[in-house]
Amino acid sequence: MPTSTTPLSLQHPQGLGTVHFVWTHDRFDHTIDFDGRQIACRNGTGEQAWPESPPIQQLSIESIDGRDVALGVGCAGTSHWSLSVEPTPEGFRFDWACRAKETPEQLGTTYHDSAAIQIEPAAASNVTADTVTDTASTRIRPDGVFSGGGTYRWCYAVRLREG
Repeated sequence: MPTSTTPLSLQHPQGLGTVHFVWTHDRFDHTIDFDGRQIACRNGTGEQAWPESPPIQQLSIESIDGRDVALGVGCAGTSHWSLSVEPTPEGFRFDWACRAKETPEQLGTTYHDSAAIQIEPAAASNVTADTVTDTASTRIRPDGVFSGGGTYRWCYAVRLREG
């Protein structure tokens, strides 16, 4: 249970956009908004050990080195997730990790598609079209094969698409 179910927002310091976090059922959903052009995260349900996106159940906006960042943690099944979101010169950087006790069935973060927003994977992460459902979506996940327990990490930057 979160310390607060009040919506939280991480504002970009130059006014480029906002990441909105809203408590839904048993976790925070997030939407990235660049002046009305949005991309929403697709979560899962409380019954899923391996949801479409990490279940963040505790979240706070903290000031680190004079700038605001979002920090969150959560769990599902026997795994624990963590998140940090920080502003970049062009948008936001998301850094996720999952500490799993067993081989993950799936890992990553899934968003409903948005033609206006670009997702750029960092090293050891990749972006693919999600083919699990009929709804157009994008999935960011760790590179490689999931094998056994351990810590898995994926990172990406989100910004407005040029042009």
